[in-house]
Amino acid sequence: MTNSITPIFKVVYYTNNQETGYFTKTEKQAEKTPVMRLPFQLKVEPTQLHQIKCNAQTIIRGKEKYKTQNGNFKFFTGLQETDFKHWYLGNDYEYVKGQKVLSLVLFHFSNENDFLNVYYFSRFYKEQCKQRIEFVRSIVPQLMNRYC
Repeated sequence: MTNSITPIFKVVYYTNNQETGYFTKTEKQAEKTPVMRLPFQLKVEPTQLHQIKCNAQTIIRGKEKYKTQNGNFKFFTGLQETDFKHWYLGNDYEYVKGQKVLSLVLFHFSNENDFLNVYYFSRFYKEQCKQRIEFVRSIVPQLMNRYC
């Protein structure tokens, strides 16, 4: 990455609840998190929909669904493997003034899968796959030094 300026991001911490199968936000932060787009609980599951473009073997989703006919999950993304063990790449989208806006999301699972740290880069996204890979290669070592 040629630009040394790190985009703004927020970290949200989750712990794995073995009974429910969901990662739940920890008490490390207030109930209202710095990223309101991330749900209170997240669940990792195998990919079932063939239309997922990212070639992800697994997805991560929230528990809450929209109250529409199709009942889509409010938070849902594929988990793309990265060059770093236990680090995965995903995205989130929202509509701002009628325009779809993507945010890059990095997921770091602990070795024992007990904890999950989510790094949310609000309204920051690299459209090209090669650019996303380069970004991940440059930012993950920085995140590891600071948060791991």
